[in-house]
Amino acid sequence: MNMLGLHDYEKLICNEKKFTDYDDDLYKFYHLEESQIRANSKGFKVDFQMRMNVVDWLIQTHYEQKLMPETLYLCVNILDRVLSKIKFEVTTMDKLKLIGLSSLLLASKYEQRSAVGVYDVEYMADYIYMPEEICQMEKLILQELGWILTVPTPYVFLVRNMRACLLSDQDKIMENMVFFFSELSLTNQSIVCDYKPSMIAACSVYCARFVVGRYPFWSNDLKMCTGYSEEKLLSCANVMIKSCSQICGDGIMEVFKKFSSLYQSRVSCIAQEYLDLRNLY
Repeated sequence: MNMLGLHDYEKLICNEKKFTDYDDDLYKFYHLEESQIRANSKGFKVDFQMRMNVVDWLIQTHYEQKLMPETLYLCVNILDRVLSKIKFEVTTMDKLKLIGLSSLLLASKYEQRSAVGVYDVEYMADYIYMPEEICQMEKLILQELGWILTVPTPYVFLVRNMRACLLSDQDKIMENMVFFFSELSLTNQSIVCDYKPSMIAACSVYCARFVVGRYPFWSNDLKMCTGYSEEKLLSCANVMIKSCSQICGDGIMEVFKKFSSLYQSRVSCIAQEYLDLRNLY
């Protein structure tokens, strides 16, 4: 095992302190920005269920392509903002998938070191779209959003929340359960549009602790970290638990299947078993 010298140790502490100071200022900025750049559910030009199915499919596609988690959250943010701004109504699954894949293409260019290409997207869609269609949709999205892609998504806040809620770096069940709740929330239009990204991230931690049985469900450290008291979380948490109950009850959505794997600690199955027992009493 490599041992740190005194100089290295002092440098490590200093860097950590600098990061913490910078971290606080950064998240103050994120909290200000998140209220200004959000999708408006009243302007949505798509069916609720169709959107759920396409986002669920994007979660599967993102997972199969082994993309960074940031890319998924930005992809859904781009998709929802476009759906709340476009003037035409999206009436077919193929059209919505094209918008979704083009959003994934843009998100990957922003977040990935090695971005997804147009021909990769063509392959993901089983070649039902021409490269020209994908590029045209990409341009339309950028025009509708005014080229604004720098936005605070729930993932930005999840990263910070994790530090306060995990017992250790090996606390994989809690980590995966938090991501399960945050990703299932992406499929629910009312959660994404009615609650701020920071609220969604905080509720993902709260619901995960509730299902796993971490007492207390909310602590002063988590309140300080997220900026939310337990009382403020209850409305969003109730919607999230209901959404989880529906997804776990059916067991057919891709987000459930993704988190039912051993690699993801089978957390969706753990949530399913917990909710089944809860419904018995």
